[in-house]
Amino acid sequence: MGQLLTKAIERLSSISFEDREDSLLESSSHVLIKEYLRRVNQLLNEMDASIDQYPLFSFAKILGKAIDEKVYRACSKLDRLGKPYVRVICYGYLEVSELADQGVGEAIQYIDLYEPMIKLFERGESFTIRQGEMVVGGSAYPLKYWRHLNISVQDISDIELNHIE
Repeated sequence: MGQLLTKAIERLSSISFEDREDSLLESSSHVLIKEYLRRVNQLLNEMDASIDQYPLFSFAKILGKAIDEKVYRACSKLDRLGKPYVRVICYGYLEVSELADQGVGEAIQYIDLYEPMIKLFERGESFTIRQGEMVVGGSAYPLKYWRHLNISVQDISDIELNHIE
């Protein structure tokens, strides 16, 4: 197991994916979601790729790469996660980490693709998808609308996210 995959597994293993009743971080959630959607748009545009369910996809599948099943099982917490959309993001994070460890150029280039969502989870937030919208706390992001927007880069440093709150 490579260094990047090991780090990804450690980060995912430390996240509490339990539902929270309060949503104290909704302001920073907006920044993180916008930055994730910007990064996905950039990837899809640069790779001239299309996906079935924006913004959820297999990074490896876009590249036409196979991932050893052991990679998905390396973080056993994900097997029990009752949030399928969150699981897809986490599996994509494991895929890009594994492929970057293998030296795949596109994976190295996009190693930080999932960083905004992992930070969202680390900050105790989550999301669901309902009726074509990504729902985070009390906010909904119509996914068809975001795909073709030119979104500016968002500062997702911990300092900035804490300042927003």
